[in-house]
Amino acid sequence: MIRNLPSLAARRFDVLVIGGGIHGLAVAYDAAQRGLATALVDRGDFGSGSSFNHAKTVHGGLRSLQSGDVVKARFSILERRAMARIAPALVTPLAFMMGTTRKITRSKLAMRAGFLLDATIGFDRNEGVEPHLRLPAGRVLGREAYDAAFGGNARAEATGVAQWSDYHMPESDRLTLAFAQAAAAHGAVLANYAEATETLLRGGRLAGVRVLDRLSGSELDVEARITVNAAGAACRPWMERFGATPRFQLLKAMNLVTSRPAGPAALSAPTSGGRLLLIMPWRGLMLVGTSHSDQPAEPDDTRVFRDELRVFVDEVNSAFPALALTEGDVTLVHRGVVPALRDRRGVLGLMGHHRIHDHQQDGVAGALSVAGVKYTTARGVAEQVVDIVGAKLGASTPACRTATAKLPHWGFGTLASEVDRAGAEAAGSLDAGSLAALVATHGTAWKAIVARCKSDPALATRIVPDVPVPAASVLHAIENEMACTLADVVVRRLPLGAAAYPGDTVVAACGAIMAAGLGWDADRLAEEIGAVRDFYRVW
Repeated sequence: MIRNLPSLAARRFDVLVIGGGIHGLAVAYDAAQRGLATALVDRGDFGSGSSFNHAKTVHGGLRSLQSGDVVKARFSILERRAMARIAPALVTPLAFMMGTTRKITRSKLAMRAGFLLDATIGFDRNEGVEPHLRLPAGRVLGREAYDAAFGGNARAEATGVAQWSDYHMPESDRLTLAFAQAAAAHGAVLANYAEATETLLRGGRLAGVRVLDRLSGSELDVEARITVNAAGAACRPWMERFGATPRFQLLKAMNLVTSRPAGPAALSAPTSGGRLLLIMPWRGLMLVGTSHSDQPAEPDDTRVFRDELRVFVDEVNSAFPALALTEGDVTLVHRGVVPALRDRRGVLGLMGHHRIHDHQQDGVAGALSVAGVKYTTARGVAEQVVDIVGAKLGASTPACRTATAKLPHWGFGTLASEVDRAGAEAAGSLDAGSLAALVATHGTAWKAIVARCKSDPALATRIVPDVPVPAASVLHAIENEMACTLADVVVRRLPLGAAAYPGDTVVAACGAIMAAGLGWDADRLAEEIGAVRDFYRVW
């Protein structure tokens, strides 16, 4: 996967996607797999917006049943299953637990009824799924099980505990990147740090967009028969450019990564205001989410302010008082700006359903917009979008295959078996810890990195002694994964900084390798290091 902007201007594409988050990448992958000439541009890095900032779960929509939305629940179940099929090594089962009470909607009877309905509409939830990823049906247990799970956070009013299973993603950024790699493998032309700035309108039809290369400052026109706006937080402004008046607003959603150790299950409890929060394990640490602002946000409102963090921590402690979480326990605030709607009382909340909008009704033919709401269902939403694109192009395209085709580098069953294969091939060229981390991060792409280490043993050296990442991994990210900035490598490509600032030594070591590989001078390197530090800053 190589960044090649001139190729964007070399032809007219069938489909141009604006936005390289999980929804945009899934659209590009589906379109390319069906044989459509596809391009994608993103103003930042792939998956660096809300696709980075989420709860790292692939969930089956159980909460949709509380509102009677069986269709949404079924859609979520199918898409959860699809993730387990196409990337079995990137998801693992996780138990979720929530206390039952005498309140009708959270009683044991209500939860048993909900689990029965969930099992009925999800009767095929494990079809085609590897045995170790098959999810059991939900169940309701007694007060003893509740006390054992919640410990000091147990509440007197609880009568028992409801338990169900979903998946979580230890390497969620690699899953997002796998969609980009899949799109590129099927011929899509992708470019990060390529910002769509102007529309190219011809006779009332969108013919493409002007793109600014944010690395070089050059501009080029990218032409396409259909342009899909999947710009995430910027989706609404682009819809307005295409003549629509979006009904949704935006709000800032946040999840906390903490330095606290996590238990084996995800636990759910209400805050003093009634909002349900989850504490869950992720990479051995406790992740807490999700909180969101009660006022509309702008697309670029991604800074985290001290007052926001303080309010969130207070919410967590109202839900889990024995946790006694402090701001000092928070190592990173995952944050994203997402679509929102006001309810009947005027309260702003997360938008429950994705929106696909054809701008032909606004007088701009050749433009579609998609506002996604869940990472889990992005693949299925993309399938719907590409079905519409194919119909508008009048193209006879093959059926979608992205629900079953394995994503590049992640088609194997278990990490342990793949680590064994990698160990045999490496033949001692890498230490065991680095090799295991390499497989967990890169899947079968470990082969290219191991080959590089064997040809140049110096590249097998860890970037710093206590971090199991060889220098070759940094070069691989630059040359094969379109990493353009130090933050791309430290935060999203390698298992270094997705949970916390990895330390000055690690950042400097990665920066030195990138500076040598990309020809950065001292000023550019200092700028890159500063940008990484700012990523973790609370203002």
